[in-house]
Amino acid sequence: MFEKKIDLRIAGIIGKNHGLHGEVIVNFITDYPNSIEKGTIFYTDEEKEKFLEVEDVRNVDLNVKNGAIVKFKGIKDKSSAEKIRSLNLFREDSYSPALQEEEFWVDDLIGCSVFAKDNSYIGKVKDVTQNIANDNILIKRDLDSVAIVGIKENEFFIPLIDDYIDSISIEEKKIVLKKIPEYI
Repeated sequence: MFEKKIDLRIAGIIGKNHGLHGEVIVNFITDYPNSIEKGTIFYTDEEKEKFLEVEDVRNVDLNVKNGAIVKFKGIKDKSSAEKIRSLNLFREDSYSPALQEEEFWVDDLIGCSVFAKDNSYIGKVKDVTQNIANDNILIKRDLDSVAIVGIKENEFFIPLIDDYIDSISIEEKKIVLKKIPEYI
């Protein structure tokens, strides 16, 4: 049984206000900040009940945390800008840029079942962390996991690199490892 398909993706977090006219710094959590433009709709809750529409966006290439100065419709002054500070900005998946073949969104890995090369079930992906060198998947073992030599903990990280990952199937929610890291 597959988990519910994600239809919202976090794209940014509203930071401090910028100036007196309701502009804010948005710290983007997306590899495609240039796709955010006037008219873009962001939801501020996962139930899609509250939203903000981009009125203007500038300085997308700020060196500060992939930020940009954003003006949202209806946010007219410093006081109203301060009220939306720290809100997460979610974007509908259908408005995300198209992926190339064999590409996937990192959050699609969460919930995938992880198997050893011999098809032994290891556990599920609980989280994905980003490091300077590479991303890592956090795997949580459960009661259905078979004992694997070298794995002592209930949660452990596997680097998301070709040395350790044999295949990833987002459709099947399945990851097959080439090998278990030596350091576990």
